[in-house]
Amino acid sequence: MSKINIEELLKILPQLIRENDTVKGAIITALSGVVATHEDIVQLTKTMDKRFEEMNQTMDKRFKEMNQTMDKRFKEMNQTMDKRFEEMNQTMDKRFKEMNQTTDKRFEEMNQTSDKRFEAIDKRFEEMLSSTNKRFDKIDNVLKSIQNSLGKPFEQFGRNIVSKILEKEGFNEVKIESKELSDPKRFVSESRSTVEIDGFSMDPPIIVEITSILKEREKVERFLKKKTFVEKEFSKIFRGFFVAASTELTSEEIGELTILLRGENCELINL
Repeated sequence: MSKINIEELLKILPQLIRENDTVKGAIITALSGVVATHEDIVQLTKTMDKRFEEMNQTMDKRFKEMNQTMDKRFKEMNQTMDKRFEEMNQTMDKRFKEMNQTTDKRFEEMNQTSDKRFEAIDKRFEEMLSSTNKRFDKIDNVLKSIQNSLGKPFEQFGRNIVSKILEKEGFNEVKIESKELSDPKRFVSESRSTVEIDGFSMDPPIIVEITSILKEREKVERFLKKKTFVEKEFSKIFRGFFVAASTELTSEEIGELTILLRGENCELINL
């Protein structure tokens, strides 16, 4: 067999295929064993489609079974978790309830103990206060007794002091006496229709208030009302003297009363 010139064959082969059916048939016959025909490809496609469909069905089935299995497992897990949380909540509720009961019991016991202690303190305070009040009552009674026993003599003593002051000013033998005046309109005091004056003189016009202890400003203000009353009663300007053996007021309060009395032509004599 002579050697075939491949290059020359390739040049003329296309033309031979177009013009010579025998050559075309030979080539097709030769290629039919190694090249798939259209029918082969169609059949292959159908086979592949069938296999893919079967594979998809198998995969779908497996995924479905897997999903069902997962759903079942998640459901079981949720049920287990719910059960555990429920048990935990019940345990916690029980513990909190026990703790609250214990705490309430302790607070109740503490309150009862505190109440007893406060009752004991109140009782002791009441006893102490009662004892103190009794002591103060005794002291007050003693002071009142002393004041009553010294009241009249001290009033005379206060009048004598004012007489000595007037004597030094040139008023000799001034007669200062206690006096009671009628006050039907209750100008000085709403509770009394008379006015008691510890020291009174018409020549010169003098009015005197005498007290053992000056405790309150109101007593001075009441004395000034007495002075106004006698000035209206006798149509004269009176000079006033307020005599106190002692005082419970502060130095500042005494200073204010001194200024008040001087503004009303009165003097404060604080022994």
